Amino acid sequence: MLCIFWMCSYFCALAQSTSTQATSPSAQVVGEVTLIIGKSSIDRATGPTEPQKGGSVQEGDVIRTSDNGHVHIKFIDGARVSVRPNSVFRIHEFKYSPANPALSVVRLSLDAGEARSISGAAAQAAKDRFRLNTPLVAIGVKGTDFVTQVSRDAVRVTVNQGAIVMAPFDSACKPEALGVCASARARELTAEMLGQALIYRLGTADPSLQSMTKPGQSDASRLMLLDRQVREGAEKPLASETEVKNPLNVVAPTKLIWGRWAREALPGDSITLPFIDALKGNEIMVGDGYYFLFRQPAQVNVLPSLSTKLDFSLQSSSAYYRNAGNEILPATVQSGTLGIDFGNKTFATSLSMSAQGVPTHSFSQSGSLNAGTGIFLSSAPSGSIASGISSSSLAGAVGLDARQAGYFFKLPAGAGSFSGATLWGR
Repeated sequence: MLCIFWMCSYFCALAQSTSTQATSPSAQVVGEVTLIIGKSSIDRATGPTEPQKGGSVQEGDVIRTSDNGHVHIKFIDGARVSVRPNSVFRIHEFKYSPANPALSVVRLSLDAGEARSISGAAAQAAKDRFRLNTPLVAIGVKGTDFVTQVSRDAVRVTVNQGAIVMAPFDSACKPEALGVCASARARELTAEMLGQALIYRLGTADPSLQSMTKPGQSDASRLMLLDRQVREGAEKPLASETEVKNPLNVVAPTKLIWGRWAREALPGDSITLPFIDALKGNEIMVGDGYYFLFRQPAQVNVLPSLSTKLDFSLQSSSAYYRNAGNEILPATVQSGTLGIDFGNKTFATSLSMSAQGVPTHSFSQSGSLNAGTGIFLSSAPSGSIASGISSSSLAGAVGLDARQAGYFFKLPAGAGSFSGATLWGR
């Protein structure tokens, strides 16, 4: 009941603040839009509008992003905010004077979704007059770069630099207040606490630390550094109008990695890592018992927003031939093509390969693509193999930035079969 009471207080305070701003004769310009990807909108006292690169943001603005929308804002004090997909971000108050930054007042809220915030001169000089509210908790800063994620029943924060203090709303921490809440329920998270996030769930007493590493991962520092590099890369400003027209160019690159289950690599395998090494910090996508394709996590998945056909070039491969006597011979992939049609959610590929004593064999396959996950599978075991033996297989995945693709395959040939893995790039 206490949580519900203070949630009501929070939204009442927001409504009062927004109403006051909406009736002001002239809203204050407090920053500009520096990057737009996908669909988004700004609710403003004068009416809704679409954000434009270089356009202004004002006190009272409410930025809303769609499932593929990103809006980056640079405030007048140098602060930066990246509003990520499916988010609602409000600028309730932003008062900053370069002549006296210690008197600054910054009051923001993230009602839903995710945002990355990098403190500017106002928050640096007047930490006790900065506040980022969410429906469940208040967040105060100590000179910080942090990411906030808000769902209906939880708030999660990670810190890249500096420190934040999270506190649930109660009689000692009110939505209309400013600065860090010094209540007994407040908890601090610093950048030095590698591998940790601070999370508060509706109905729990206090915020608590949550490990960001998966079971079996001991190198927390290395994983956190990788995660931080990916996030920071996604925030880089645009360099040219060409990048504005192609959202893929502003997404941090991700990598596909081949791992193997066996301790020692098979003959002809020069692209895999041991399974445990490939697993660290990565997500497993597909596998056949020996080859396993891993993908680095990313904050942005552009795949659902694509509608065109992309062609990929063969970058590297690993292959072997297993003969009728169960001997394994190294094999060579000589050439190949791969096209992925995101509009029709299909793919088509071809490969040519050979091994010592085995003539060159070619095959082609096509099948379906899951546009959300990027995983693609051959449509039928038989494919279009010249030999007509119906035991071929193929499965793969696309990187979340659509720059790479990879798949494993099995191709019956003569009295044996080719198996291998490929890596493709654009």
